Amino acid sequence: MKIGLLLATNIYFCPYVKIYTDVLDKNNIQYDIIYPDKRRLKEEAAYRYTRKIDDKANKIAKLLYYWDYSRFLRKTIKKEQYDKLIVFGPQVAIFLKSFLKKHYKNKFILDYRDLSIEQNFKGIYGELMELAALHVVSSPGFIKCLPNVCDSVLSHNLDINILKQAINDNDLSYTINNKEINVLTIGGIRDYEQNAAVIEALGNRENFLVSFVGRGIDAPRLEEFTKKGNYKNVIFSGYYDKKDESSIINKSTMMNIFYPRKLSHDTALSNRFYNSIFFRKPMITTADTIQGEYTKNYKLGLAITDTTNLAEEITTYLNTFDKEEYEENRKKLLKDFYSDYELFEEKVLAFCE
Repeated sequence: MKIGLLLATNIYFCPYVKIYTDVLDKNNIQYDIIYPDKRRLKEEAAYRYTRKIDDKANKIAKLLYYWDYSRFLRKTIKKEQYDKLIVFGPQVAIFLKSFLKKHYKNKFILDYRDLSIEQNFKGIYGELMELAALHVVSSPGFIKCLPNVCDSVLSHNLDINILKQAINDNDLSYTINNKEINVLTIGGIRDYEQNAAVIEALGNRENFLVSFVGRGIDAPRLEEFTKKGNYKNVIFSGYYDKKDESSIINKSTMMNIFYPRKLSHDTALSNRFYNSIFFRKPMITTADTIQGEYTKNYKLGLAITDTTNLAEEITTYLNTFDKEEYEENRKKLLKDFYSDYELFEEKVLAFCE
């Protein structure tokens, strides 16, 4: 048995691939990773499509890019004669539909992590869901946005080993600092309007530090906004090494996950969401979204509609923080995530038989 893992972007931006490779490695199942080197990072893998494309490229350019990448994939798959495939992302699957139907019906997993071009090709994507042996989603919020043609298995964007550690960690000696409040945004720095609003609400407030760690399309504009507004308590640290992520998060007080109201953001569960729970850092999310509902229902932070009085809301939340209640709700959610993972692993192993 040898499986081809077909990625839609650079490996660095697909941490969820490790969820599968951990299962495959543990069960001595051979596999190749194939990816498009969109950023020219030259990451190690069995096969790399070397053409670069800019993040700001228009829709036509992106479609042509994936069309050409799909030709590369067909050639590679025919050469290697993989027994089965795991296809990540609708961008790849849609361009491979006829090939998958002819050669891999009921022999591929279709893995879905973000709303993408399938929203304009729902009929085609629905056919792909039916052709797949298993359809996987990373958030329950996505299910309402997809064709109702088959059941989907939930696969959270998390490392199972970190999840186990978090479940078994009963150390309650930690404290939530309400004197020097570090509100952290880590990872891709996007969503200019929402992050600018957070800066405006907290940037010159005493006892607050607004930290942006990472890079992204809106980082330069936000830095310029900070300089023009003369906000003193805002820092930008740029790219960071993944091995330093835990120490960066541990220095924070709360995680900023305040996103704009649009379907792609309303339905997704972000890496920051999971890190907030793992590292016991209460989160600031957008109300009436999937992350906001988790925050509200499990009392894991603040779910807000705007940043009016955000400093006061944070201060009140931290001053009335109930550690025992937080831990009880946090553990319940972590155990739910583990149950989701057990079902996912069971289904992937059945697929590999």
